[in-house]
Amino acid sequence: MSTKGTHIPDWLTVPFAGITPAPSQEKGQDLFPTGNWRSIRPVYRDKLPPCNNACGTNEKIQGYLDLVKRGKYLDAYALIKEDMPFPSVTGRVCYHPCEQACNRGQYDEAISIRAVERFLGDLGQALARDVVKPGKPNGKKVAVVGSGPAGHSAAYQLARLGYKVTILEKSPKAGGLNRGGIPDWVLPQHVLDREIERLVELGVTIKTNVEVGKDVTWNDLKQNYDACVLAVGLTEPNSVRAEGENKDGVLYGLPFLRDIGMGTSKVRLGARVAVIGGGNTAIDCAREALRQGAVEVTMITVESNPQEMPCVPEDLHDMLEEGVELLHGRAMTAVLGNGRVEALQLYPARFSGAINASPITVNREAPAERFAVDNVIIAVGQHASLTWLPKECKNERGTIKVDRFGRLGDTNFFAAGDIVQLGSGQPLMVVNAVGDGKRVAFNLDKVLRGEPLEPRKVPVDVIMDLNRMNMTYFPHFPRVRQAMLPPVRRRKTQEEVIQPFTEEQAVEEASRCFSCGTCNACDNCYLVCPEPCIVRSARSNGLYKILVNYCKGCRVCIEECPTGCLEGVPELDFDTGVVRMDTAFAISPGLHGRQAQEMLNLGSRPAKEI
Repeated sequence: MSTKGTHIPDWLTVPFAGITPAPSQEKGQDLFPTGNWRSIRPVYRDKLPPCNNACGTNEKIQGYLDLVKRGKYLDAYALIKEDMPFPSVTGRVCYHPCEQACNRGQYDEAISIRAVERFLGDLGQALARDVVKPGKPNGKKVAVVGSGPAGHSAAYQLARLGYKVTILEKSPKAGGLNRGGIPDWVLPQHVLDREIERLVELGVTIKTNVEVGKDVTWNDLKQNYDACVLAVGLTEPNSVRAEGENKDGVLYGLPFLRDIGMGTSKVRLGARVAVIGGGNTAIDCAREALRQGAVEVTMITVESNPQEMPCVPEDLHDMLEEGVELLHGRAMTAVLGNGRVEALQLYPARFSGAINASPITVNREAPAERFAVDNVIIAVGQHASLTWLPKECKNERGTIKVDRFGRLGDTNFFAAGDIVQLGSGQPLMVVNAVGDGKRVAFNLDKVLRGEPLEPRKVPVDVIMDLNRMNMTYFPHFPRVRQAMLPPVRRRKTQEEVIQPFTEEQAVEEASRCFSCGTCNACDNCYLVCPEPCIVRSARSNGLYKILVNYCKGCRVCIEECPTGCLEGVPELDFDTGVVRMDTAFAISPGLHGRQAQEMLNLGSRPAKEI
């Protein structure tokens, strides 16, 4: 019982039983709070949304979706720029592993995260000045070799940390894979140009037509810079080792796209084109071949069906819509023709699905097929060109040998991106290269500041079970679809195939987010508490606090929390940050444990830290 605020005549006051000396009237409330019998305490404890966890650069996806739905677009853009230097690029080219992990996909349809990211990226491109500023100069110089996704990301983060960064790019234009490996109808040149301008505005120097091993030596890098990030990527196309592969009319996937993207040479194709390969680059080549004038394009794969192909299903769907044909279960063994390709020799084949010395089984006992073509584009992957690199820096996979921090031994050299991820089991995606560049930048900074390198802490509580949330509060809503150009028009134009969200569409789609495991200021706990024991200084994420002295542990707030960020914790589980308290009625030590005194003051710290 509480007597606080109640006037009791002197002749009616009595000592509290069992307490010697008796407490004063003013202290009675603290000694006998209304929550004396509580055994479960509600605690705000943010979990990690699965989208954040699946993102290769660990973008705070839930955070910027929440800001977008509240109309705080500039704040959302600033938040995404902490981890992603070019959201206008990844908002177009990323294969969105975040959407595959999205809990909403178990309920109706995953959030269109990539489309919202593109909305924010395009917003940032329209700003006269970017929200990101260079860090305070620290007098250190760093070279970044390569201006692709990993190199761009590393340079961006290092500039934010105060380093003088110089990018060395062997091509005539900066951009790396983003420039020379992604078609204009996916990523327009002007969008990439603007992001590179932002990097220069941050203080990064970009030197093009500079090739390491030719124009700059290994010793030059060691002598002229305090540290170096090698982000050279996989620039050389793989061969299928077919007879006659050197004939005229035989092209390779990445050089084919690079010549178009860089504008270094005019690509001329005949009417009939075959593309060898079943990955994303092969799909881009097949679709680009149509736009370069081919009439018939056929993709030839060793996989037996579309489900086995390593490409993204939605890109495969779009390619088929545009009229590309698929021929499964075939391997090209020879290029036929008198000096120039006239036909391909094909045999039935089977792909084991494993990465080994002989992943493809060719049935040469079956009759060979003759497939007439005017050009063939071979797109079966790439490898690195590292003849300039010291032998001790290379591994058996033909990539750069680094430790788990991306560092080459005890040197100040680091490597990032596809050049280290090839063969590691890590998907070779733009977003993963960006994340790798970001992590290497922070590790390099630690080394130059003399701090020890430590493994990245992996969150253990990723909320992936819908039963941990209150789904009553989430009506079913269909995913907002991005508009696309009609297939017939797409075949003959370099216009962007996928159209951007409007502001209304971005807000509508962001509003579908469950905010899994993270407080989103829904106010439910504040409204349903019967005491009330929950207070807030403002309706904002993470600013809710529980006055545990008055909480009875009824669990109503826990049950009504939509996102699962409130959980019940047994009182005796509080081992840190809690003041143990015994009263006359305590049956065991700590039964009436309270939050530490410094956390009781409203506004002192966010509730999620309690």
